[in-house]
Amino acid sequence: MKNRTKKGGGLKGALKVYKTLYDADRLVVILLFPAAVLKAIKPYIALLATAYILDGFASGQAYENLLRIAMWAVALGFAVDFIESYINKIQQVRNDVYVPKIYMAKAEKYLSMDYQLLESPAVNDINARIARDNSWGSGFYNLSWYLGLLLDSFFGFAVGVAMIVPFFGNGNIGAGGAFFIAALLVFATAASLFNSKVIQAKLTGHLNTKNPKYETKFQFYFVYGSSVGNLLKTARIYNVKNLLAEYLKDDERRQNAFCKMFTKYSGASGLVGALTSGIITAGAYLFIVARAVAGAVSVSNVVRYAGTIYNLANSFFGLSSAISRLFDQTDRILSTLEFMEVQNVLYKGSLPVEKRRDNQYAIEFRNVSFKYPGSDDYSLRNFSIRLNIGQKLAIVGMNGSGKTTMIKLLCRLYDPTEGEITLNGIDIKKYDYAEYIKIFSVVFQDFKIFSFRLSENIACSAGIDSERAAKAIDMVGLSERVGKMRDGVGTYLYNDFDKGVEISGGEAQKIALARALYKDAPFIVLDEPTAALDPIAEFEIYSKFNEIVGDKTAIYISHRLSSCRFCDDIAVFHEGGLIQRGSHDALLSDRDGKYYKIWNAQAQYYNDASA
Repeated sequence: MKNRTKKGGGLKGALKVYKTLYDADRLVVILLFPAAVLKAIKPYIALLATAYILDGFASGQAYENLLRIAMWAVALGFAVDFIESYINKIQQVRNDVYVPKIYMAKAEKYLSMDYQLLESPAVNDINARIARDNSWGSGFYNLSWYLGLLLDSFFGFAVGVAMIVPFFGNGNIGAGGAFFIAALLVFATAASLFNSKVIQAKLTGHLNTKNPKYETKFQFYFVYGSSVGNLLKTARIYNVKNLLAEYLKDDERRQNAFCKMFTKYSGASGLVGALTSGIITAGAYLFIVARAVAGAVSVSNVVRYAGTIYNLANSFFGLSSAISRLFDQTDRILSTLEFMEVQNVLYKGSLPVEKRRDNQYAIEFRNVSFKYPGSDDYSLRNFSIRLNIGQKLAIVGMNGSGKTTMIKLLCRLYDPTEGEITLNGIDIKKYDYAEYIKIFSVVFQDFKIFSFRLSENIACSAGIDSERAAKAIDMVGLSERVGKMRDGVGTYLYNDFDKGVEISGGEAQKIALARALYKDAPFIVLDEPTAALDPIAEFEIYSKFNEIVGDKTAIYISHRLSSCRFCDDIAVFHEGGLIQRGSHDALLSDRDGKYYKIWNAQAQYYNDASA
């Protein structure tokens, strides 16, 4: 249990976790208490009724009175069962309400967290622990169940103590009897501690450290992998079935070894519990029968107190086990709460961005240097550039030259390590981020098309301006394809959530372009926007580029120098710095420059290589 101190777990962690549950849906927590009380008193209804009936027989009571007692016991038992069942049904429904609410809060945390944190080693470590901690029956769905187990045992023990007190109150137990009962309690305590501190601790440690669920290649490729189809295509073409089979056999051996250890510890825990319960029950019956033979208790009290001690022993043992299991469960949820509590680090400005119909927005990088968190190397170094209003700027350079990093800084996904970026002369950190980001439409190199309707992908909302969407779709050359779709712009893409259409990589890229155009922001940034398009489609995009962009300030990133010739201004990046800038012809005239060297290296692929 030393891990709890390191993780901030134990009682403090459990209270923190259940406060999260209570805040999400307090009714789930509140209903556990009456349910536990009802479950605690239920076994004593029949027990007390039996004792009263035996007393009635012994005292010669009328048959009608005894029958009335039995009928009341049956009616009360039915009422308790009905209420308990009703509460359980409510609990089941509420579980399906509060758990999605918590996970939705987690999803919102992902969306609101600073982007640089999402890519940081610290947050990646938290997410890795969340994946491991939520294996083997853990997670928010089980929180109410584990708390219910604890409350069941607690109230069962409390009711048992209240029932057994009269037995000790008659002063007729004797020194030997007191010693015997004390011995039973010591045994029960020792067995309970052994089970929770040794066996359950070993079981928990085994689950947390030996569980190969997230380590096997089978799980990675066939369960948690996001591109099983791509794996299977490659497996068929290159016949890697035998290789995968060998890895799967190794996974199977490790899984079998894990299951044997899990069975060993689980079986040991069950055995200790059964033996403890059996020994305590046998001892309790022997003791009470001995007191009955000695004339200290009646036959009815033999039934009453023997049954009570049996229930009490089970509740006592269950209470210790429930505490251990609840602490383990809540400890494994703390990683999720740790993620939820990650604090954003980017400075949050409050200045409104001036709304300009003329789109007169000027961006300038002033001596900016940047290195990614955890890295010692600069991705940009002493970088300065001014983006003129209405300009069409192409950015070229080799991989790793800092092109995409510049865009991430421009969109304030990261802040510069040194230097500043200004919008109309004001540091962009001072602007309200939600307003600042509205002036950009970006198509990232690793853009995402969602498995939603086409219209929702373009508008990024449930509502859509049909005229504006049609214009964007036409500009990127998708009108004919959309016209053939079953539901037009209302057609679902892919088949993940609904019966939809599969689209090619080029079509996906056009949809991403249409999304950027639909937003109609004054800045449009295209990071390799035509990489997945065929040459004809690429030519169509280029030939209409000025029409598509209009009077917007456009930044175009590409590895293909031939595709940048339509831009008036070209910036050449190399090793994190701006080394050349000018028109295509001007840059090509510098035979010692980087642009000329890259152009000639690619010239064999151009139709107009002599240009």
